[in-house]
Amino acid sequence: MSIRRLLRLAAVALPSLAALTACGDSGDPSFPLPEEPLQTTLYDLVDGPIDRPSALNIVSGRGNGIPTTPRVDVSGQWDVVFAVIDGQPSLVPRGFFDGLEVSSGVRALQPSFDDVTVVTGEAENYEAVDPTPVAVGQTYAIRSRPDPSLSLPCRVYAKLEVLDLEGDPVRLQFRILWNPNCDETTFSG
Repeated sequence: MSIRRLLRLAAVALPSLAALTACGDSGDPSFPLPEEPLQTTLYDLVDGPIDRPSALNIVSGRGNGIPTTPRVDVSGQWDVVFAVIDGQPSLVPRGFFDGLEVSSGVRALQPSFDDVTVVTGEAENYEAVDPTPVAVGQTYAIRSRPDPSLSLPCRVYAKLEVLDLEGDPVRLQFRILWNPNCDETTFSG
């Protein structure tokens, strides 16, 4: 094959490939929205057992995945951690920690979990540095860090309801519903 023909093929193929892999493009596949929330538990980062998860990775919910609860001593792939800071149970974004990028965020919401069908995607509406205090029955929006596996920015959004805060050290039990599509802020039911 001649160089000229290879260049023409590349000129046609590369933009097509970029369109198919770009997050948020019309070529981005649309994944079905989860209908049922995931229920799970996080343990206090400060006083909790080291072998229990204290972090929430919402990016892992992109595509066909589900959010995961990693341990921060094992993985840096997380968006927020649960910690009791100065006696206050809180969701803490990455920007709180020295050396980590200011990229994820938390926002307290007024409507109940079931009434939240859309959240804002605007970064300035999320607390990206300071801890956000949590309370039983309260609903929060979570804005993930950009998906590190993609070259273009792609965030996952979720709504989270605190079901229980109990124990010594404190455990946070919650339910979460997320949108697996890049930069989409709506939720099912």
